[in-house]
Amino acid sequence: MEKKITKIEVQKNNKERFNLYINGEFFAGIDAATYVHFNLKKDLVLTDEMLIKIGEYDGYRVAVNKAIQYLSYKKRTEKEVRDYLINIEVNPQAIDKAIDYCKVNGYINHEDYCVSFMNTMLNTTDKGPVIFAQKLKELGVEQNLIDKYSYQFETEVTDERIDKIAAKITRKYEKKQSARMIQQKIMQTLIQKGYNLDIANDALKNVKMESNEDALQKNLEKEVNRLARKHEGFELKQKVIQSMMRKGFEYDIIIERLKDSGLE
Repeated sequence: MEKKITKIEVQKNNKERFNLYINGEFFAGIDAATYVHFNLKKDLVLTDEMLIKIGEYDGYRVAVNKAIQYLSYKKRTEKEVRDYLINIEVNPQAIDKAIDYCKVNGYINHEDYCVSFMNTMLNTTDKGPVIFAQKLKELGVEQNLIDKYSYQFETEVTDERIDKIAAKITRKYEKKQSARMIQQKIMQTLIQKGYNLDIANDALKNVKMESNEDALQKNLEKEVNRLARKHEGFELKQKVIQSMMRKGFEYDIIIERLKDSGLE
């Protein structure tokens, strides 16, 4: 039995797709590009092979359209687009072709993505180049581009950016911790945020905080008053020493100050 197109109609909810009828019965919905590509028209007789090709091509067009729609919201990498198409159960055979289409036509461009992502991180976060590189790797960007733009990211990092992070840590802890402990927290924070040791060490040179003597005295008075509610004598002294050492103050200096305060 021959297979003849008996009707082609525009879908009600999507003017870019058509309903294809074969021998008076609905056969499939097709993309406008599929319609044009095969020059489909009423009374055209199709072979089984042609019908298979039409189905495959339309699956490809569906994948392309879904990919472009996904990319319309923001720049994305090939891995992101591929994962999305797999997740929405697009025909696996069409995904590779759809990805190729997006790359050839500039919808997917990893170099452009790196530049955009770098600028976004520099302007909207306080994260560093190591985090930037990790994110790119997770997103499937090629290693040569990761290396290239991680280096560029590092050259864009200003002293002001680093100083702001260090100052925030200093303000948070300068009345609670020793200078040594604050420096450790600054180092840890910068490394966690994706900056290397050289940058972290340079940041410590610009840190300004109240003198360690002032911080020691304030913390000592605070701990004595707090712990004296439950302890006294030798036990109070030991509790104060333990608490102060946890804050990063040195044992000998604590003992000396306790003598001055009359607790020794």
